[in-house]
Amino acid sequence: MTRQFCFTRRAATGFWMGAAIAAVLFSLQGCATRYVERDPDKDDAADAIGDVVVSKTSEDFTKNPPLCLGIMPLGASKKEFEPTQDLRKALHAHLAPTGIQLLPLQRVDGSLVPGQSELTRLQAVSAATGCDTLMTGDISERLSRFWGVYSEIKLAAALQITRVSTGQVIWRGKHTAVVRAGGLPLDPLSAIGGVISAGVNLRDEQLTRTTHDLARRLVAAIPNLSYSEKDSDLSQDAVARQAAHSSSIPGLAGRPSPHAFVSGIEQRPIAQLGPLIAAALSGDQWPEPADRLVLAQFWLNKEPQSSQALFELASARLALGEATAALSLAQKAIQLNASLPEYHFLQGRIYLQLDQPAMATQAMLKAASAPGPKAIYFTALGVAYNQVGDYALAAAALSRSLALEPGAAYAHLQIGVALVGIGDDSAAAKALRQSMILSIADRNHKNAARALATFKAMDLQAQLSSEELEALEVKIGQLLAS
Repeated sequence: MTRQFCFTRRAATGFWMGAAIAAVLFSLQGCATRYVERDPDKDDAADAIGDVVVSKTSEDFTKNPPLCLGIMPLGASKKEFEPTQDLRKALHAHLAPTGIQLLPLQRVDGSLVPGQSELTRLQAVSAATGCDTLMTGDISERLSRFWGVYSEIKLAAALQITRVSTGQVIWRGKHTAVVRAGGLPLDPLSAIGGVISAGVNLRDEQLTRTTHDLARRLVAAIPNLSYSEKDSDLSQDAVARQAAHSSSIPGLAGRPSPHAFVSGIEQRPIAQLGPLIAAALSGDQWPEPADRLVLAQFWLNKEPQSSQALFELASARLALGEATAALSLAQKAIQLNASLPEYHFLQGRIYLQLDQPAMATQAMLKAASAPGPKAIYFTALGVAYNQVGDYALAAAALSRSLALEPGAAYAHLQIGVALVGIGDDSAAAKALRQSMILSIADRNHKNAARALATFKAMDLQAQLSSEELEALEVKIGQLLAS
């Protein structure tokens, strides 16, 4: 299986001359992306490893964030680094769900005249579209190498956002995305496996994955634009919380805080503590992550080998934005009990927070393959595949989710994104339209606005009548204003 990883140097000892380059690299699967705020023009040796995104945001951007964004055709620092349209489309795809008003690529291209200078091009697009902030950039490296048992795909780009009215660059970012496979063979059998892994790494889908890794991480580095999967979309049903049940828990009603509840039960036998805390956490008396953290930590202190306590603590840590700590706890819970799909689902959500969608797909697949899987497991799997750029698998996972839960507005939005990636604009428009309608009915202003923004950004207006699109815009506007 192809693997993406971070590296540390290590002495080269081995049997195969073709593996000598790979021998100095040791894979640490699951390394999180690091976002560094500094001048992108200042190079650091670590920038090319593949886990560092460097960006710089101006004060003007912070005070006046962009209201819209258009992606200009990208350049290439060398002719051999072309084509650039694949990265441009990937950037557009990952910007669409952020909710910013995004100019369709066709509209940008229709405003350009061949032979113009870059400044004139920016001014022409801004004047034609009314959008004052435009993204430009260059691919600075595109590399595919194969050494028999080791392969490497590398794609690097530097981007900037310019406020056209002032001519000032208000944001800059750069990143090198790297996918490596294979390694030093330990015996003839593993050598054969390494050759197969390295060869597979050079397939078209891996080039696509590298492109989407680059685009997704650069988009995530733009402040106030990055859309990440918080608990609002993917944590539903992860833990059942029912108010009616919570009111029936002995000793719980009327407790002013989780600390008071813990004080009231800490002298009870250990055999009773787990069920009491599990019942408390299944209710809604303490919905805040900080409160749930107190209960889960107390439980784990009393029962260090309780997989459920680890799961609850990991869930609280994730909700508090402490994804790295949550991952360690979730992995320990799975080591103790790998049979529960909700544990793998939680692990997948954590990987999404850590910007590791490829790892998330593995965890979500385990959750979705369990008997009687929940629709949300397939939705999360589709989200992960969308972020990787594997739109066909994303559409398949999301179709399964909608078969289980047809009225899920968020799943309709995500399958719309996948269908655009596949190239089926008609089906994508229907999915995004359905997402808008369901969101309006549920008064879910967040998803309604996001679906509308994605619909427009993907230039799907021709798929709906102007009257119907206007009606949807009015209703979503009213929902946002209410």
